[in-house]
Amino acid sequence: MQRLDTVELLDDPALSDAVVAEAYSDLARTNRWLGNTRAILRRLKGSGARSVLDLGCGQGALLEEIRDTLGLSVTGFDLRPAPRASVGIVTGDAVKDPLPQADVVLAVLMVHHLSEDEIVRLIRNVSHASHRFIILDLVRHWLPLWLFRIFVAPFLSHINAADGATSVRRAYTPRELRKIVNRAVEGTSACVRHTAAPFYIRQIVDISW
Repeated sequence: MQRLDTVELLDDPALSDAVVAEAYSDLARTNRWLGNTRAILRRLKGSGARSVLDLGCGQGALLEEIRDTLGLSVTGFDLRPAPRASVGIVTGDAVKDPLPQADVVLAVLMVHHLSEDEIVRLIRNVSHASHRFIILDLVRHWLPLWLFRIFVAPFLSHINAADGATSVRRAYTPRELRKIVNRAVEGTSACVRHTAAPFYIRQIVDISW
């Protein structure tokens, strides 16, 4: 499947705050149901981390889960302001802007929005703010696309149903993403662990410096 580079509906700056908030609430439920939230909590639990920075955090739902479940200090970072968030969120471009310091930095369902060069720059930027970066993203493959359309999309808003299919087609294959990560950490002492879940429902890259 060729990678699709199409802007998603939720990225439209003309959307109202109410529509955006409802879409992100829908996404938070979907991430819990698919196990993405649990996968992140499992990697953070017992890690010794005390602070977490979430890039592309939306309205901060994942950070709320991390704070309430693990008791960690949390901060969000996103291009779009989140007036309804119950956690602190800094507005900026994570690819190029200075990032708040944190023990662990997360990017959940974010990097498929970026080009290969932008991902490289993102990883290098994160290395200045943290010693650990966990990337969770989709896998571009017909199987998760088919599963999403049949079992998930019917229960979502029209925005998230459309964007979900687009996101899978914008995502990177495990081989592509690993190649990008290797390029980003070349010449450093970084340790990279990269796994793909059954049925390609997600892939996780865990980078430690």
